[in-house]
Amino acid sequence: MNILVPIPLEDPEMIAAMLPSVRRLGELIPGAKIHLLTVLDPREARGVRSSTAVPTPPFPASTTGPIITAPSPAMVESHGEAQERAHAEADEALQALAAAELPASSPVTQIAWSRHPAERIVKAARELNADVIVMATHSRTGMAHLLDGSVAEAVVHEAPVPVLLIGPGCDRG
Repeated sequence: MNILVPIPLEDPEMIAAMLPSVRRLGELIPGAKIHLLTVLDPREARGVRSSTAVPTPPFPASTTGPIITAPSPAMVESHGEAQERAHAEADEALQALAAAELPASSPVTQIAWSRHPAERIVKAARELNADVIVMATHSRTGMAHLLDGSVAEAVVHEAPVPVLLIGPGCDRG
């Protein structure tokens, strides 16, 4: 059995709420393979300034005038470098999470890029031949739901397999 578990690394509370249930599911189904998936949005990859900028030496304004110093140029990541860094950081976080929270299951981890996380989760379910998708939800209703949208709702409507939603307060493993 293949269990796909989308992990929202940006939301530690959702992770904490869902992992006991994922761990329990892995214990209840012998031979189950847990696949942890994090979907990163390429629009969120931002370059950062390097703290190790190369200093520029002072240079004379003229042979008789004062010496002028220029500030060090800041090194800024390109978009591609920012994506590589974000990918590496997410992979490291996902690996640490798997080792700490699901050591008995030996989950497989995967990082994907997409502007549409629900579509990417459904695509991953098809690619992995998943039997079930287990994911967290905020359980928002009303105006908050309309304004924020719901990745979980979109996955439920489009997934080719059953989706087990774990909401707030379901942290009993």
